[in-house]
Amino acid sequence: MTKTILLLLALAAVPALAQQPPTKSSEQQARTYITSAFMTGAAPMILSDDVVVQPELRQRLALPADANSRTLYQALVDGDEEAVRQLVTPHVETMVQRASFLDRVVGDALRKIGKKWECGELSVDVEHRASFIVADAVDRLRPRTMPRDAALAVLACPPTEAHDLPLRLVRLVFEWCGWRTEFLGAELPWNDATRAIERDAPRVIAFSARTSEPFHHDDFAALVERCAARSTIVITGGEWARGGQAVERGYYRFRSLRGFEKWLRNQ
Repeated sequence: MTKTILLLLALAAVPALAQQPPTKSSEQQARTYITSAFMTGAAPMILSDDVVVQPELRQRLALPADANSRTLYQALVDGDEEAVRQLVTPHVETMVQRASFLDRVVGDALRKIGKKWECGELSVDVEHRASFIVADAVDRLRPRTMPRDAALAVLACPPTEAHDLPLRLVRLVFEWCGWRTEFLGAELPWNDATRAIERDAPRVIAFSARTSEPFHHDDFAALVERCAARSTIVITGGEWARGGQAVERGYYRFRSLRGFEKWLRNQ
């Protein structure tokens, strides 16, 4: 029987309190933050643009030298489509570097857009424009073709989750790793998710959400049981997922694309 892996990966995650970025611009504080992240096995996701990270630390983080979420954020706010397309392109070779780039640069810029909108510093039209621009830019990074016999991953957001930008980053990692994907978008009802599993027999079905609330419903529990009967591995994540990779209630959780990519490498 085809092994199906249920993956819930919300990548708009905010780091755990123990891994908050340093408040001052100093190499010593950057080292402290990085050490904390490596001890938990979680990729650093937010470093203040004011923190100076020296080349040897960037190498440990597998970050490109020009990684800068502030520049990408400004291009998004300005509506500069061409600049955004260039800035979201990771000019690095390895998958771990690409995943770190998406976490550190693209993810940080998206989180900043969301926070500025929530506190009223960005209008709805600017937030919507930025979302459409970055979605188009990210989708342009997808491989043009995939082998027909490649493993299949179905991707969707659960009911009530209308934000599918993080899911597009998950799709990139899948496809860069040689997987075929089927993107079902935002607010997919649980019964339709189950139908997709039965119809397409994917190895993975990936959900992205900003909170854990959708995954406390009985319908989700039933879906997990259905997948368990198919030898399913369940993985969750989001800003509610603390402490890096862990196992709870029969499923895994991740808080970064870098951690997910490391896991995916072994599948």
